[in-house]
Amino acid sequence: MKKEILKLGLIGAFALIFLGFVNYAPTIAVVQLVKNKAYHKPPKIEEWKPAQKGAGIESGTVVKTESKSFLLIKFLDGSFLRVDENTTLEVVGENPKGNYARKVNIENGGVDFKVTKVKGKFEFTTPLSVATIRGTEGALFSRVDADTLMVREGEVDFFNKISNLSRTVKAGEVGISTKDGEITTRSMTESEKRKSEEIKKAIEKREIEIRGKTGEGKEIRIKIKEK
Repeated sequence: MKKEILKLGLIGAFALIFLGFVNYAPTIAVVQLVKNKAYHKPPKIEEWKPAQKGAGIESGTVVKTESKSFLLIKFLDGSFLRVDENTTLEVVGENPKGNYARKVNIENGGVDFKVTKVKGKFEFTTPLSVATIRGTEGALFSRVDADTLMVREGEVDFFNKISNLSRTVKAGEVGISTKDGEITTRSMTESEKRKSEEIKKAIEKREIEIRGKTGEGKEIRIKIKEK
């Protein structure tokens, strides 16, 4: 009898360990800065939790900001997102091991981004558009009638879901994708350039140091210089 109880206990313990591994969702990014009211909702969790500096972001986590608030999110590969006020989005991805995919599904609002040049795909999706990023800095704002993409550095492939048309938006350009299926590009105005640079400086307001480990177990350090 005792042997049977012990056997059942061991089986139960192994089952719990196995389920723990199955349900384990690795951290793909970290909240680096929070201003005012911002929230996150991990996958399979129904309640919103206040976003706090240092909180890990798992694949499938939804974040949102209210008026006059923002979040600075840093991916483990060094890419970052500045989530603008009144924005809701989902972060999807994997741990940075070689060729891996990352995706940010924007429900509404805007983000400023800096994507590192690594193997794999980084996409922004909205109800209207898909922006495929490759080693690029810029900003994307999603509204009901149109998406506006501003590129500071690099190039972005910008795709309209309604018409299946696409354009390449280069550094110093703005791409506009509308609910009517139109997609156009033009040069940034001086005021747009100033706005974009102001957002960039706000991100680099303070020094951020990230410590983590590579896939080989080596310690890495990533620093952003602040002005």
